[in-house]
Amino acid sequence: MSTIPETDGIPAYEAVDTAPRTHAKNKKRKTRRRIAKALAWVSVALTAVMVLSEPWLLLPVITLVVALSLWD
Repeated sequence: MSTIPETDGIPAYEAVDTAPRTHAKNKKRKTRRRIAKALAWVSVALTAVMVLSEPWLLLPVITLVVALSLWD
């Protein structure tokens, strides 16, 4: 016998409408993705500026990219 209360044969946790919460989650997820995308572009721009000023700074960037591509 289950300890989950039932509503018309449907467990109570499934009977609850989660549409408003899902919409809020999607909005939050979009905001986080936009922030992450902006931070990624800012880091690319800063790296480009640093490499233009000091070309040897490209070496750690290349090693990081290679390390991430080999990461499995």
